[in-house]
Amino acid sequence: MQFRLRRAPVWLQAQHSLAQWYATGLGQSILIDVETRISGCLRDVFGYQGLLVGNYHPDRSLLLSAGLHRKLILDAPGKNADINADALQLPIASDTMKLVVLWHTLDFCDNPHQALREADRVLMEDGQLIIIGFNPASAFGLRHWIMGWRRKSPWYGRFYSRWRLKDWLSVLDYRVMRSEASFIRPPINSERLLRRLKGLERLQPWFGGLGGIYVLQARKQTIPMTLSKRQWRRQRSGMTVGTVTNAADHARRREKSKE
Repeated sequence: MQFRLRRAPVWLQAQHSLAQWYATGLGQSILIDVETRISGCLRDVFGYQGLLVGNYHPDRSLLLSAGLHRKLILDAPGKNADINADALQLPIASDTMKLVVLWHTLDFCDNPHQALREADRVLMEDGQLIIIGFNPASAFGLRHWIMGWRRKSPWYGRFYSRWRLKDWLSVLDYRVMRSEASFIRPPINSERLLRRLKGLERLQPWFGGLGGIYVLQARKQTIPMTLSKRQWRRQRSGMTVGTVTNAADHARRREKSKE
């Protein structure tokens, strides 16, 4: 028996179906939860401009609470956005964004590493990166494995764990500031039943890791916070040599002055 691997989703092709899914009762409930989480992340974000990659509700913006002068939205061609382009090839100059928000960009991308590199390229020094995605260690992840073969949004995406994302970000020299999962309610498309089950969110302090949606916030680092042992030894040896050399020069000057 041969098993066929699931095809990787293409970001440009996934945007329309994701927007339709966010218009459902389940999508609207998740959108409210995401807006609450994001507003807490953006309270300390200030700068000239930021970028939201992907927008699944035309009348709302996740960047609303950020202290930014310009709040840009990038989406697929044909959709209402400030920039219409592919997330794998951002038509933006390097080192120009204070904030980049990837909203399900990695979940529905055939090359998530390239998407991260592009976000890193446009971020300026000390900029912040926020990643929103589906948590595979949840009821959403279970439904993803059961229904992914049907190629229906959003279950056919590739859900990455927060631990894997932390490894990817460490390679790019990012410091994770915040990482949390929320929305413990089951992935059922009934707005009435979801409202009744809203009390499950009180279990967030104990079962938060099983939430269906996660928000990960990281800061770009250009200068290492601590020196490695090898770097410390090099600096120490360099200081020792410099000190000995200065002492020798001082002794020579004293001898010449005596003569």
